[in-house]
Amino acid sequence: MRAGALVAAGAFASALTMAASGIAAAEPATDITVDGTYVVNVDIKPGIYIGDGSPDPANGGCFWRRLWKIQTAQDYPDPNYYIIASDFVRTKPVTVEIKATDVGFSTVNCGAWHLTPAQPNTGSAG
Repeated sequence: MRAGALVAAGAFASALTMAASGIAAAEPATDITVDGTYVVNVDIKPGIYIGDGSPDPANGGCFWRRLWKIQTAQDYPDPNYYIIASDFVRTKPVTVEIKATDVGFSTVNCGAWHLTPAQPNTGSAG
C-alpha cells in the first residue's frame, strides 16, 4: 500500500509541476506604445521612461499621470484624487520616473515611451 501511495503522490506532484509551469506570467513591458492606463509591476516595469512627446504639440499636448490607485466606477468620482504626480507638456521629449510603489501610469497623446537603462551608481551624492 505504501508503494502505491508514493507512486500516486509522485504522479500528482509531477502533474502539478507541469500544470504550474504552463501558467507563467509575462514579464512587465519596458515600452508603452499606445495611450491608456497601465498597472505598474504587472503591465509595465517601474523606472525612468522617455516619451516621444505629442505628435502635434500645436493641436494638443502630452498628458501623463502617476497613480496611487486606478479608479473604478465605485470609487470617489474625482479622477484627480488618485494622482501622485502629473504633467501636461508640449515639449519633446518627455521624461517621467514611474516608481515601484506607484499603482498605475496613464498616458494620453504622448507617443511611445521607452524605459531607459539604469544609471550606474557612482557612489557620489552629486
